Amino acid sequence: MNMAADANQWLEDFSIVDAEEVRHLNEAVDVILRYFEQKTGGTRLPRRDDLQPMELKQYLPQVGLFEPIYGDDGQLVDVDIPLLGSRLDDFYGRMTGKRVKEFPQAQVALRVIQACRQCVTLKKPIVVNAQSLSDEKNFLAITVLYIPMSNDGETIDRIFLHNQIAPRLPGDRP
Repeated sequence: MNMAADANQWLEDFSIVDAEEVRHLNEAVDVILRYFEQKTGGTRLPRRDDLQPMELKQYLPQVGLFEPIYGDDGQLVDVDIPLLGSRLDDFYGRMTGKRVKEFPQAQVALRVIQACRQCVTLKKPIVVNAQSLSDEKNFLAITVLYIPMSNDGETIDRIFLHNQIAPRLPGDRP
C-alpha cells in the first residue's frame, strides 16, 4: 500500500510503504528490523541507547540518524542531520550537521520530509522507494528504511535510516 498520499509532480514513481510489507523482499531491511526487534522485544519504539553502531558495522556507511524539528503546531517542519554514514555523506554532499531543507535539490528534500512525516505519524518503520533519485540522477533508484526512535516512548526524537542506492536496470520506469 503506497502511503505517499500527497505526492506531487516531483514525486512520480515514489512510494512509501509499511516496512513489514517489503521486509521479505529486501535482506538489509529484514536484518535491520530484526536487530531493533531484538533490542525492544517488539513491544516499544527503539531508544537511542538501543543502537550500538558496531553491531551494524557492515551497514554503517549507509545509515543515518535524523532529528525531527517540530513547528508550533506539533507538525514536523524540517529535520536535523547529526549523522550520515560515509557513503551517504559522500554521495549527497556533506550534509552531516545540516538540515534537510538545505539540500540543494528540492525534490529530494521534499521526499525526505514527506517520509519523515509519515514515519512520525505512523510511529512505525516505513520503506521509501524512488525509481529515480532526482531529475539529474534519473539513472539511480533508491530504497530507504526509516525507523522511528523515542527516548520517552511517545515523542519521535530520532529517526534511524538505512539507504540503498542502486543503478536502475534497463527497462525500469524512469
